[in-house]
Amino acid sequence: EIDRLKSSNFFQLHEIKTDISGGSQTTQNLVQITLREWIEISSPKRNGFVAVEEVPDYIEAALHVALELARCLARSEEFNNDGISLASISAENVQVQVAPKRHAWLPQNIKDYGDGTDDRCRHNIHGVLYLPSTDSTAGCNSSRLFALGVVFLELFSYGTEILSGDVLKSIQKSAASSSMAMMCINIDDSDVPPSGRPRKRSAVDKNDSNYADQMHRLKSLGVHDPICVLLRNLLDCVNGDFCGNEAYKTFADVKLDLEMMIDVPLRFLRNCDAGQSCQIERGDILFGREECIKQLNDAYKRSCSGEFNGVLIRGEAGVGKSKLSTIIEQIARDSNGCFFRGKFDQNHEIKPLSVIGHVFNNICNMIAVDIFSFEDEIKLAKSLESALGSRAWVLAQIVPSLSKLMPLQQLSCVSLQSVDLAESVRYLLSTLLSTITKHFGKPIFIVFDDVQWADAASLQMFTSLLYTKKNVFFAFCCRDGDTSIQAEDPFQVWLQSISVFSLQQIHVTNLDYEGVNNLISHDLCVSPRLTRPLSKIIFNKSLGNPFFVWRLLESLKKNEMIYFSRRESRFAWDIDKISDLEISDDVLSLLIMEMKKLPSDIQMGLKVFSCIGASVNEAVIEILSSHLAINLGSILDDATRKCYMDKVAGTKKYRFVHDRVQQAAYEMIPEEDRRLYHMNFGLSICSHVLNGENDDLFFTSVNQMNQGGPEILADPSQKPVIARLNLNAGAKCIELSDYASAIRYFTNGVAFLGPNHWNDQYDLSIELYDSAADAACNLSDLVLAEDFAKTIIHRAKWTEHKLNAFYVMSKTLRKKSLLRESIHYVLSVLNELGEDTTPIGEETQLIDRIRSIMNSIASFPDETILSFKMAERKQFICCM
Repeated sequence: EIDRLKSSNFFQLHEIKTDISGGSQTTQNLVQITLREWIEISSPKRNGFVAVEEVPDYIEAALHVALELARCLARSEEFNNDGISLASISAENVQVQVAPKRHAWLPQNIKDYGDGTDDRCRHNIHGVLYLPSTDSTAGCNSSRLFALGVVFLELFSYGTEILSGDVLKSIQKSAASSSMAMMCINIDDSDVPPSGRPRKRSAVDKNDSNYADQMHRLKSLGVHDPICVLLRNLLDCVNGDFCGNEAYKTFADVKLDLEMMIDVPLRFLRNCDAGQSCQIERGDILFGREECIKQLNDAYKRSCSGEFNGVLIRGEAGVGKSKLSTIIEQIARDSNGCFFRGKFDQNHEIKPLSVIGHVFNNICNMIAVDIFSFEDEIKLAKSLESALGSRAWVLAQIVPSLSKLMPLQQLSCVSLQSVDLAESVRYLLSTLLSTITKHFGKPIFIVFDDVQWADAASLQMFTSLLYTKKNVFFAFCCRDGDTSIQAEDPFQVWLQSISVFSLQQIHVTNLDYEGVNNLISHDLCVSPRLTRPLSKIIFNKSLGNPFFVWRLLESLKKNEMIYFSRRESRFAWDIDKISDLEISDDVLSLLIMEMKKLPSDIQMGLKVFSCIGASVNEAVIEILSSHLAINLGSILDDATRKCYMDKVAGTKKYRFVHDRVQQAAYEMIPEEDRRLYHMNFGLSICSHVLNGENDDLFFTSVNQMNQGGPEILADPSQKPVIARLNLNAGAKCIELSDYASAIRYFTNGVAFLGPNHWNDQYDLSIELYDSAADAACNLSDLVLAEDFAKTIIHRAKWTEHKLNAFYVMSKTLRKKSLLRESIHYVLSVLNELGEDTTPIGEETQLIDRIRSIMNSIASFPDETILSFKMAERKQFICCM
């Protein structure tokens, strides 16, 4: 009969716990003892005293025993199998398989089996099973759950009597009957939530007026709060249909709770009090993203074979695209690779190309530290010198740490003039990456986040970098469904252009109900079975958007609808009040509503920070604190504690936790005041950087003033000053080969010129229009280039000021493939400049003359060319 039951109803798991002694045991060496005997052997209790240092080991082993018991019953429950009777669920009928060791305190029938000396080996459990009882009554589900609770009570109390014997026998007798004990639900006013509604008291409390004291005794034995709650909710099943709301309904739920205590003890097996648990802790685990994680792993494996360059991660705001970068970082660690990350800002409140420069700076710093030997260092330096040549100095303007890999001081500051400087820099940067990966054995993982806000120069740089395939894995994270991004936006153009590259696209969507429930359970550190009603409400409101879920939890806690329960030692909630609450259907409205409840100084601080951008550094905070006469540093700390801002590790920057938080703070500023905020902040920062020493502050100040606009200035005399600053900013961008940003600054500079600027600010006007025409031509924006050039030709007072415009006009014709028209235009300009063009003759003669000159120059020795004087006359240079 036992053999038959074993094959159908028994569940036995070998080696459910690692042999702590490090040895191995065969089945023949295992001894089968009752659970009660195992408790007696393993208990940390000695002569009435508890050995505190042994309690954690015992609790850990007891949890594994409890889990196996629950798994066995869950399996029986799953297959509607009543083979394990109610009477079998008792400490006498549970058998534990152990690997015996020789100890004085072991029972005589066990200690003779082994000769080990390590006390820790008494927790070496190899299997758990139930023995059948002569009483085959199956019992109802609630009675069986209660019986398991009694077994667990003995297991976790080390055999100590927690509930009085008479009470326990009375409860067991009731539980064994076909009709469960019917007990009134009492009201417990010891744990009234902030809403004022008392909680329903667990029905099992009625069985013993000192029940709370008995649970306190369990805690005093070192039993964790969650285990005490688990025991209470199992024992409460004695009341059947009249048990409390949190009583267990299935063995599968018991099994799940025990698994979470074992797998994630820091969240589901910790002792808490109200002081420690005042904040909802946002976890790092990604829920409902198994398919995305699988796609990331597959993409990396396929990139190793050259099939993929990387991934393009797309999704709506708040779905957790940036969170997936943590998985890429884990893949990098597992592959012994190096991980780098750059994040773009919607307001471009940074030095042009600084995000890419920051990433490559970190790469160079890492290579400089990890280089293996002096010989490797010399070899890499020579390779870089050969690949980059003298133009490495240009690249060093974007990547200063390049100097750690090659001797830049030996290079002269080469001219920035080039047929296409931007293309040249893109080529140099991709060459730098290719050279590094060739010499550096580890794979490099690069994540660029929020690329929908990247400037045109950075987007073009991405395209060049994607040609580097060996040992580099790229990930680009971008937002879908943003109405502020137009079809002709550089980002949309870039998205279409990269279709030629092998980027695996990963679409991140909202979570389903189970994903939301798991997320809420993890963040609140409460069992998923208990969070289901709360999760259903939040899922319906948030549609499964993870960021919305998290902010909604924070909002409910601030409004005391989620609160810390002293009785449960965990978070609890007023489900009725939450059900009745009108919650905004979009996260932006929710954030604005919550921010308006903050103290006025924090509101002001968030508004100021949102004007600056997605991040703000300490230098800006110090300047604006002085300007506004408030302590923004202290406000920033408060905003960080309230989870609106985060400190960026390893920097002096603070960042909004999400771009939606920045957007909400910005929208709290009345629309008519926003431009005034920007202008005032820009002028304040500008007064500290007029010497031009800090490029980051300089660009921040100019960008702020540009967002304010010329119309907001009360003093007209400030306009030409800001126009000049835009001219300087554009020139700095050209030094970095960022022509797209340069033309934006030049255009803004033109906007700040006065209505009569061709008379009042003539020289500044020429410089701005000239620079804008040149930058537009380099960008191949030929319409804009012609517009600026024609304006100069029409407005300039002297021929010398028209020279560059003439040159731009000839280049635009050439770029339009109108070569004949370009030649005729050049000849007309030369005639206007007083040059005799008669000897040039027809087009074929011109080409012959050009070839003749080329041959003559090629025949000159280097010494002859070096002895030539530098041309100085601008008109002569233009004619040439």
